[in-house]
Amino acid sequence: MILESLKTNLDKLKTGCLFRSLRKENNEPENIAIGQISKELRFLQRQSEYTHEIERVLKELRLTAALIKECQTREPPAGISRQELLAYYQGVFLTLVHQMKDKIMQLVNLMTEKNVPEKPATEDDIPVADLLRKKITQLKAIGVEEEIKQWRQDSTTSKIAVALRKRTQHHHRISGLRYNKDYLNLGLTDIAAQPSFNEQLTDYGKEQMEKMRVESTERLFCGAFSKAEDTLKEIEINIELLSGALVKHFNLPISQDEVKKIVNEYSGMLNSFDVTNRCSSDKIPEPYKSMLGALISKVRATHKDVAAIYLVGSLGRGEYEEGYSDTNVYIVLDVDDERGQSVREDSIFSLGVFTRVRFLAESCKKYRVIARADGILLYGEDLVKDERPKAGLLLALTLNEDIIEILDEATKWMDENPRATPLEISKKSRRLAKHFIDFLYGVVMANKPQYTSSRPERMERIIEMYPENKPMMETFLGISRYGVGEFKSFRNMIEGFRSKAEKNLEKMQDVRMHVER
Repeated sequence: MILESLKTNLDKLKTGCLFRSLRKENNEPENIAIGQISKELRFLQRQSEYTHEIERVLKELRLTAALIKECQTREPPAGISRQELLAYYQGVFLTLVHQMKDKIMQLVNLMTEKNVPEKPATEDDIPVADLLRKKITQLKAIGVEEEIKQWRQDSTTSKIAVALRKRTQHHHRISGLRYNKDYLNLGLTDIAAQPSFNEQLTDYGKEQMEKMRVESTERLFCGAFSKAEDTLKEIEINIELLSGALVKHFNLPISQDEVKKIVNEYSGMLNSFDVTNRCSSDKIPEPYKSMLGALISKVRATHKDVAAIYLVGSLGRGEYEEGYSDTNVYIVLDVDDERGQSVREDSIFSLGVFTRVRFLAESCKKYRVIARADGILLYGEDLVKDERPKAGLLLALTLNEDIIEILDEATKWMDENPRATPLEISKKSRRLAKHFIDFLYGVVMANKPQYTSSRPERMERIIEMYPENKPMMETFLGISRYGVGEFKSFRNMIEGFRSKAEKNLEKMQDVRMHVER
């Protein structure tokens, strides 16, 4: 079970902060898909990080207290006395107490902020007095005022405050640890134990030195551990009270049901990034399966250096509609650019012909992604096996960033073919309407990462996210099926869609630029 290990309030605080940040991630998949983190999410993540830091320092305090206890019996390194080793561990312990204070103040300050900072992962030092002065009302409402006051160095009742004062003295002035009377006495007995000095002592002197060593050792080492243990216990209690109050006040998700829901939503979000190829040779109906076999034979007979042939689109998905769907085939040749264009148009299939160099270039990433996500390798080497498309903004741009070029080409075609027949205009308009639908689905994918190659499913997702666009989408769907037969209508299509395309494309490109900086 996920929460079986929640034995302390600190465990609950860690879990609650972690799953609160995961819950936020679930609400912004469009950012997660491109590796971008919003200020709000980073702010919550920072709080979660501080709970882990508090746990880390607490473990190190416990370890250091255990080492202090062992100093009396542990053999120190050569040239180091036991009391010197003890003083070192005491200094480490005091430093850790100070670290704990800083991390607790940062966590409480972040959790009580009313507004998300401009730079969520950059904090100034938070003196205890400042936190109490600025946020006393909130601290009282949460119920942690007294726990925060224990970390004030001038507190007269807190063992934590005593450790903090010692730490200041130890690090910034003359350390009191090495000038403790028993510490000095042990230094004297170490000198007295040296043969050259010991020989000068009377039996009574030797007896007094040994008595001093035993008594000072007992007081120094036992006293040091006792003080560390008392301070540690007070810190542990303080953290438990603070953690419990924070969990309750901020209603952090710690129950099994809450965590399970967040985890399931998180898994669903990650799964939404996956691009699944739904194509299969078994889905290709006759007579097209035989026609594709004939096409492959023809291409291989014409070119001895065929690198790969892919079928892409609805035919391989089993969604082919006669008279509506396109039959697209990509042919990749191991030839130079000039010879690569010698494959002629096919009367049945729409052929995209590439040289290997061009197909593998960055400019043709779109076609590789389509072959990977919505294609079948019919012949040759799989040149797209290393493509790993993930739904989201970057994939939306990869597939649709050429929309303005497509509109420009359509306008150019009209200008160059003023005598085009209604049938030719209809054919061009049907393809252009499909591009419009695909581009608008790209906008949806950029805002809510998901992927489908099916155009009917794309229509559903677009209308689901933008229901106000349903009439426009139904118009595009009608044109994609039946086309328009006049230049005037064709031009209106282009001009009416251009501003929408430019606006949305610019937004997506701006986000990508921000991510890449």
